[in-house]
Amino acid sequence: MNKIKEWISKHKSIIFLFLFAFVIRIGVILWIDTPVISDFKTMLEASKELVNGTDAYKSMPYFITWGYQMGHVIYQAILLNIINSITFLKIINTIITSFTVVMIYLIGKELSTKKAAFIISIIYSMFLFPLLLNTVLTNQLLPMLLILIAIYLWIKKEKNNKLTAIIIGVLLGISNMLRSETIVIIVAFFLYTIFLMIKKENKKVLIINLCLIIISYFTLTTTTSFILKATDISPSGLENKNSSWKFLEGLNVETRGQYSEDDATKYAFNQQKTKKELEKRIQEEWQQYPLLFAKKTKILWLNSDLSWSLGHIEDQEEIKLYEGINQIFIYFFVIMSLLSAITLFKKTYKKEQILILLILFIYFGVYLFIEVMPRYAYSIQIFETLLATITLGYILDHKKTSKVGEHHAKPRK
Repeated sequence: MNKIKEWISKHKSIIFLFLFAFVIRIGVILWIDTPVISDFKTMLEASKELVNGTDAYKSMPYFITWGYQMGHVIYQAILLNIINSITFLKIINTIITSFTVVMIYLIGKELSTKKAAFIISIIYSMFLFPLLLNTVLTNQLLPMLLILIAIYLWIKKEKNNKLTAIIIGVLLGISNMLRSETIVIIVAFFLYTIFLMIKKENKKVLIINLCLIIISYFTLTTTTSFILKATDISPSGLENKNSSWKFLEGLNVETRGQYSEDDATKYAFNQQKTKKELEKRIQEEWQQYPLLFAKKTKILWLNSDLSWSLGHIEDQEEIKLYEGINQIFIYFFVIMSLLSAITLFKKTYKKEQILILLILFIYFGVYLFIEVMPRYAYSIQIFETLLATITLGYILDHKKTSKVGEHHAKPRK
C-alpha cells in the first residue's frame, strides 16, 4: 500500500492531467453525436466487413489505390471485435488523446520547466479542435500518440541504448501504418542526428541508433504490407498507388491547395492521368505558387474548422461561437510557439528544442506542396504546444528572476 501511495504521489501531475483530459473528453463524446462521414465512413464500413468476414471492400478503387488506409481499417476492426460499437471507438479516442496530453507534459518538462509544461498541458486539454476531434473516427489520434512516445524515448534514451532505438523505429512504423506522415519524423531525426554530431556528441553511437530506427521502421512497414497482400486482407498491402494525388490537390490554384471534387472524379484513382495533369499544371501555373503557398499557410496554420465534429449542428450561431473560441486557442499556440525563438537568440535553449523545430519546419515545407485542410493541423498544433511550454517557462523564470532582483535591491532599514 505504501508503494502505491508513493507511486501516486510521485506521478500525481500525470494522473491529474490524464483524468482531467479524460473526463472532459468523455463529456464531449456523450454530448455530441457526430455522424461518421467521408473517408471515415468508408474505412468504418471496411472495418465492419473485416469483423463480419465479408470482403466487398477489396474491389473498391479507394482501397486498391490507397492501400495505406487499411492500417486504420484493421485497427478499428480489432477494437470492434472487442465491443462492436461506434461509441466504444470514440471512448478509445478519448483514452488516446488523454495520454497525448500526458505526453505533451512529459516532453514539455524536458524542454522547459514542470510548471510551464503542466500549465500548457491543461490549456491544450481544453483546446476545442483536438477536444472535439474525439467525436470523429479519424486516423490522426493514435499515430500522433505513438510519435510522441517515440520522441520522448529519443530524448530520454540512454547513450548507446540499441533496444530503445529499435523500439522507437517500431513505434514510428506502427504510426505510419495507421497514417502515412511519419516520414516527417524520420527526416527530422536524420537532420537532428547531424546537428548532434556537429555538437560533438558520439558520432558512432548516433549513427548506429539512427540506422536501427530506420531499419526497424522499414522492416516492420514493408513486412506488414507484404503479409497483408499475401493473405489477401489488403489487395495493395499498405501501398500508395497514386502518390501524385496529394500533390495534384496541393498545387490546385483554384481550390487554394484543398480537396477538389472535380479532380477526384477525374484523377483520384489513376496515377498516370494524375501525373500528366500535375506536370501540365506546374508548367502553366508555377508563377502563381508564391501566392498559393501564402494562402495554404493561412489555411493550415491559422484557420479554424470544427465542421468535422459540429457540421451536423443546425444552429449556425452556436457553431460561430465555438469557432471563435477555437480561433483564440489557435492564435495563442501560434504566438507562443513563435516567441520560443527568444531562447534561440539568447542561446539559452535546450538541444531538444531543435528537434521540435525541425519537425515543424519539415511539416511547413511538405504542406506547401500537398493537399491542406485545417484538420491536418492536428499534429502541427501539438508541436506548437511543446514550443509554447518553452515560452511560458522563459516568462515564468524571467518573472521569478525579476522578483528576486527587486528583493535584493530593497535598501535595509
